[in-house]
Amino acid sequence: MTDDREKIFAAIRRSLRGTERSDALRSPASPLTSVHREDPEPPFRKFRTELEALGGFAESLKYETDASKFIAEHTEPASSIFIYDQVATRFRSLVGSLSESRRLRFGNEFAAGYDKREVASFDAAVTGCAACVAETGTVVIQTDMRLPAALAPKLFVVVEQKQLVASLDELFTDTFGNADASNLFMITGPSRTADIEKQLVKGVHGPRDVLVLFINE
Repeated sequence: MTDDREKIFAAIRRSLRGTERSDALRSPASPLTSVHREDPEPPFRKFRTELEALGGFAESLKYETDASKFIAEHTEPASSIFIYDQVATRFRSLVGSLSESRRLRFGNEFAAGYDKREVASFDAAVTGCAACVAETGTVVIQTDMRLPAALAPKLFVVVEQKQLVASLDELFTDTFGNADASNLFMITGPSRTADIEKQLVKGVHGPRDVLVLFINE
């Protein structure tokens, strides 16, 4: 079933690439030009402002070990933390330091599938990302294992500065315009809903805390 779905998506992408793309949004004659002008605020500051307005948190750190200390300070000593493969591969110093004080589980341990009850027991998840969008404070994750990031109460996202893009327009035209990326998981702040008796509740259908750590090493 999954193979058939991916074949369909691939066929749609090939067809779309063969069509003429409109540049109206970037044209001086476009009526959207006045509302889509370049934001003078630096991208990281804009991202942090937008994310924190939604109840999330963003910080710029110099080294991977600084990120490890931050995660340790914001989790309990006995915490069980899920580590996504892109973090285990790219940020080895962070993972090595964090493993000294926390119980870590890795994505490759669940390659053959996972028990949802076990995944729901993780206290936090640490993931990388495909991109971050400054104008909306959005984290974009490309993964087939969405459940750990959705069920963990705390989601830590480790980002390289080069992964920050200015807008959704740039994300979908420049970053993923020619990529085979049909499985994008977009997180814009902590999960919250007021559907239950009009009382604001966090963490109902996603992480209660979203903390984004930019590594400038």
